[in-house]
Amino acid sequence: MYRSIIVPVDIAQPSSWRFALPQALALAEPGGARVALVTVVRELKAMFEGVYFPFQLEQLAGDAERKLAAIAAEAGGAAPGTGAGTGAGGVEIAREVRFGSIGHEVLACAAERRADLIVMESHRPEMLDYLIGPNAAHVAQNAPCSVFVLRSHGG
Repeated sequence: MYRSIIVPVDIAQPSSWRFALPQALALAEPGGARVALVTVVRELKAMFEGVYFPFQLEQLAGDAERKLAAIAAEAGGAAPGTGAGTGAGGVEIAREVRFGSIGHEVLACAAERRADLIVMESHRPEMLDYLIGPNAAHVAQNAPCSVFVLRSHGG
């Protein structure tokens, strides 16, 4: 059984959670594991959007947190505006916004939370190949825990 499951989320791509989050909740429920939704605001994205000041970074983080709250609520009941909520089957859903490189931050989060499992989509379904994306590959190759890489075949 799992105790801590990480679900990396690209808040701009519903395909990154629509299949992965329900799978993570189903895996978490039997043993009472916690699920953490993690999104990473890439430093490059912030730079291109002209984010230079701390208040601008706080605004980006706040926007990302609100989107994670909506995703958690859609999954089964986390109240928007709270740090964690309860998802399907009473599973605790925490949310975390990080800044930096996607692969590095997902791995750092998994290590900090002592995750047993990372559940993630391989990449957008529009990419019609059978390879996993670069972030999923990096996480799978370097994770301190098991990684469940999913392909929903249709988004």
